[in-house]
Parts: sequence; structure tokens; C-alpha cells
Amino acid sequence: MERFMNRRLILSAGIIVFVGAAAIGATGAFFSDSETSTGNTFTAGAIDLKIDNTSYVTNNAGTLVASPDNTWELSDLDKQLFFSFVDVKPGDIGEDTISIHAGTNDAWACMAAKMTSTPDNGINDPETEAGDTTDGPTGGELQNYLNFTFWNDDGDNVYETGETDITQLTGPASQIFSGTWLPLADASSSAPIVGNSIKYIGKAWCFGTLTPNGTSQDQASSTNPLTRGTTGFTCDGSGSNNIAQTDGIDVDVSFYAVQARNNSQFLCSGLRPFGMVQ
Repeated sequence: MERFMNRRLILSAGIIVFVGAAAIGATGAFFSDSETSTGNTFTAGAIDLKIDNTSYVTNNAGTLVASPDNTWELSDLDKQLFFSFVDVKPGDIGEDTISIHAGTNDAWACMAAKMTSTPDNGINDPETEAGDTTDGPTGGELQNYLNFTFWNDDGDNVYETGETDITQLTGPASQIFSGTWLPLADASSSAPIVGNSIKYIGKAWCFGTLTPNGTSQDQASSTNPLTRGTTGFTCDGSGSNNIAQTDGIDVDVSFYAVQARNNSQFLCSGLRPFGMVQ
């Protein structure tokens, strides 16, 4: 009898297992649906600042010509120089336009220029007669006679009616190249530079008095000072300039760009001093 009961228990257990398996296998008969999303990704955007420059300068004959040594195609700044002029004389004038490309995303942009030395390069007889007594790397007086204007250009290298000066970068080199970060586009000054667009900054210099000449706006960016016959400025080098003979100035120029999205309160004035890592 005990053996019979064990067999019945074993048989019952087998039936329970079998029935359970059948119940599981039967679930495919219910209504069902599924949806699958594949390949979900995040890709970071980029701010990739690149600069190009177009330059014009007075030649030995006193004529404005292109300056290939200070002109370059779009690139990262390495050894390119905005200014590398020698033998400048009173009345000489030059003009450059910087093209700023911040990349595919809207960006704020800042600029700083800092004078690093003002060499006297020796004192010759005319300098001595003019009262020059300060030789050395910081003794030069040319900084007081080279005048600059930077402005928001439309890309034609000519200062025209309606284009606005960058007032902090207008005046003699001795006063404007302080290394202060200035806004090309920040929350205090203008809208961001739109992604895939270009921000143009014009700059003119004169050994003497630099004066805007009221050039009309031609609404074109394809012209230049040679076709227009003017940079939009005149340069008057008259007066006593002998104290600046042989002198020089050295200037470092830097640009900074940062994303505008989710950064609506960005100010260039909040950056660390020029030369320090941001």
C-alpha cells in the first residue's frame, strides 16, 4: 500500500510539472505588441575658433598696397602676425580686417591686445636733440605716435558710414593695448556670433593723426581699399616726431570664444587677465 501511494504521489508530481509547462508555453496565444528604438546617441557640439586676416599698408612710394606678409587664410593662430612692419615713417597708414569664425555653434567672442615691450633701439642724434633720454626695452616713444582705430566692419576692409568703433581700441598704442578683454559679442554688447557665420573686425593704424574721412557705405563686402581708393581714414604725419625715430612696439593679440547656448549671461569682463589660462 505504501509503495502504491508513493507511485501516485510521483505520478501526481509529474502531472503538475507537465501542466505547468503547458501553461507557460501557451502564453504566446495572447494579443501582444512591442516597439524598439535602436541607435540612440549623444554627440557633443564644438566651438572651433579660427582666424584669417587681410592687410594693406603704405609702401616706400607712399602708395597703399596689399601686405601679403600680414595676410593669411583661415587657420588657428600660430606664428601669424597682424603687424610686422619696419621702417615706418610719419604719414604711413595701414588697414587690416580680421575674420573671426567660431564654428558651427552660436558663440560669444572676446579680444585682448597687450603691449609687451616698447624698445627704443638706441638713441640717435635727432632723438637726442628732441630730448630723448630713455633707452632700453621700455623706453621707446613710438607708442605715443602710432594711433589706431578698431571697428565692426562688413568685410570690405573700408571704414564706412554707419560702422561702429570699438572705443576701447581707438587711440594711441600707449593707451589702448592694455590687455583688457573686450567684447566682440557678449551679453553686454550684442547678440552672439551665429554658427557658421563670420564676424569682421577692421583695424587701421597711422603714424600720426588718424581721422575718419566719411566714406559712404556701398553695401558690399567684395570691394577693398585699393578698388575704393581709401581705407576710410586719412593719416597726417606732420609735426615733430623725431623723438620716435628707431623706436618700436611689440603687441600680443588674443581671441576667445565660448558657447552662447545655456550661457546667456556671459561677459568678457569676467575672464581672467590676458595671458592666464581661462
